[in-house]
Order: sequence, then structure tokens, then C-alpha cells
Amino acid sequence: MSARLGSAVVLALLAVVALVAATDEPKPTVVVAGPLVATVHPAADPVGLMVTTGGWAYCEQMRPVARRTRYTLLCGRYALDGYVRLGTRPLRHLDWGNRAYLARLAQLAASQHRRTGGKLVLIGVSYSGFGVASLAAHHPELRPDRLIVIDSYFDLLARRNLLPDRHETAVEIDGEAGTDPAALSARSPGAPALARLVRAGTDLTVIWTISADERRRFNGATCGRDASAATLARVATQLRRPVDAWVTRSGHGRNLWRFGARIVRGWKPGTKITFTPGRGIPRGAVCDS
Repeated sequence: MSARLGSAVVLALLAVVALVAATDEPKPTVVVAGPLVATVHPAADPVGLMVTTGGWAYCEQMRPVARRTRYTLLCGRYALDGYVRLGTRPLRHLDWGNRAYLARLAQLAASQHRRTGGKLVLIGVSYSGFGVASLAAHHPELRPDRLIVIDSYFDLLARRNLLPDRHETAVEIDGEAGTDPAALSARSPGAPALARLVRAGTDLTVIWTISADERRRFNGATCGRDASAATLARVATQLRRPVDAWVTRSGHGRNLWRFGARIVRGWKPGTKITFTPGRGIPRGAVCDS
């Protein structure tokens, strides 16, 4: 996640691992391609391919969702990332929109989708929400059926600007992506790219929490105006039609943990917020409103 995993999150991850281990799943395969280390968890009779990114922690959270919805799951991990099990969080090194990494992940996703068939769903929570949105935005040739972003953000520059320079995530972003604002913006999934995806037929599902705890933990990075709301307002203007999102007051990540399978099947938790072209950010859409 975007900050150190708290004890509650660690316990949740352990529960996820135990749940997945208790099932009789086909064995995963690992593919190494340059900066990408990918793990494919096959479903016995898949309805499609689900893709997430961000490494081990995010893959473990998505495995029960894929299993319950009968998707083969492709998990991407940046080769520099050493966060591969509990206790290794200090070794984390995310891609933060690295172009070479995304290109390899897109190639593998396309190849795996041809073999799997069915729908292509890109889904992520917290950092991995940004990651799959960047993948879709920079590789529209994937033409995913759905892009699902949960408790996350679209604007990497805004994310970095909310962090003190010595914060571990700030140090990680600076080391990987640099400090040039234009470079950080270029790694982000901007409104024009997201609008193109929607025009091409991708169903864009964006869900976030505006709980008081979310605001305190992340300083508004996942629920403030620049996290998702401002980008979606611009997407609506680009499309010249309303764009919907859904807002809850759950704890960080719980929209996925509690409702992940239902979200993949098409249900959305919380309150629907509609972004109307030219009308800015609706009331109730952000945690500082």
C-alpha cells in the first residue's frame, strides 16, 4: 500500500493467503521478461483474464476475487521490487508507471488473453489501481472490457506533492520516476487517455472511500480533489457526457476485501456520484468537501 502496512492489513493479508492456500487451485506459472516478473494463476474453466499489478501484496489480495469470479489472474511485479512476502516491506520498489515495465506487462496480458479468451478485466486497489489505470492508458491496444480502480488515484504528481520529502513513498517515487513534474504527469493516466478508453468500449469503474480515517492516513491522496475526482471531471468534459463514480465511507481497501467479487460482477458499493461536463466536482465526492 501507499504507507506501511498496519497490523490490521497484515492480518487481512494473512487471512487472504490462508484462504487461497486452502483451495485446490492449478499451480501458477512465472514469467520473467526484462523489468517484468509476472505470475499467472490459472482458473480451471475461466470466464476471462484478470490483470493486476504492484507485486506480491496486491496479487494476494486479488487472488480470492479471481477465484470467486472464475478468472485466470495475471499479476505483475517490477523486477526491482523485493517485497515478496511478509517482513520484506522495506525492500519494496514499485514501477510508478515505468514505461518499459508497462510495455512488457501489456504484451504478456495480450498474449495471455488470446490463450484464455473471454473478458479482459484490469483491476487494482490502492497503488495497484494507479498501476492498472496507467497500463490501460498507455496501452489502449489492450482494449480491456473493464478497468476497475478502487481506493486509489490517477494523478501521480499530486500523490507525490502530498508527501514529505523524507517519507518512504516519496523517496521511492523520486528514485524511480524523478522529481520533474512533467515526467510525473506523463506517467499518470490522464483524462484524454481515459476518455479514449471509454469511447473504445471500456467500462470504467472507479470507487473510493472518503472516510475520516482515509483522510488522516493518506492526507487526502486517495480521496482529495486531485486523487480521482478532478480527473473524472475532465473525462466527462472530454466525453461530453456524464461519468459516474461511487463513494463509500469504508476503511482503506475494504471496498475490495468486502465486495471485490460483486464489483467484478457489476455491482457497485456506496453512493453514486455523477460528474457532469463543465460542472466540476460534485458535492460529496471528496474527503475535504
